[in-house]
Amino acid sequence: MFRRWGRRGVLRRVMYVQVVRPGERTRRVLVGLGFDAADPIAVTLTIGGPGGDQIVWRFARRLLAEGTRRPVGLGDVRVRPAVAAGASALALRLSSPSGLADLELPAAEVIAFLWRSFAMVPADAEVGRINWVAEFGFLPGGPAAPTGMAGRRRTRGRFSAGPHHAGT
Repeated sequence: MFRRWGRRGVLRRVMYVQVVRPGERTRRVLVGLGFDAADPIAVTLTIGGPGGDQIVWRFARRLLAEGTRRPVGLGDVRVRPAVAAGASALALRLSSPSGLADLELPAAEVIAFLWRSFAMVPADAEVGRINWVAEFGFLPGGPAAPTGMAGRRRTRGRFSAGPHHAGT
């Protein structure tokens, strides 16, 4: 199910995925894929439902898109096409200092999510949509924020209880 979330330019797709562990049965987990046109380079993967513990990962939208066609990723996030229970899937491996998670996402749902995100912000238009002054204006000696932009810096998560930004 697709939802416009909170404000214009935000897309969210909620789905069930399989968690794969060697030597164990797979189990279903609720995840949400998110895209914000204000940060068009990244997608957000939220593992776990509302009211429970959630794990949030942020990584390149292009990485997820390329992973629908071929194996990609060199760091914390790796994506490749797969087949799960006879259906097309995406194998997503997330690694952190606290361990590994192997997920199988339904390829059709991920591709539909990506299509909608690219309709909002085309692949080659991402960099032009970023407000670089807002991103780097907080740095000492950085450009001054234009009138009305002061204090509007977006924050990037770090690995902790908050979001994780993969270095891929």
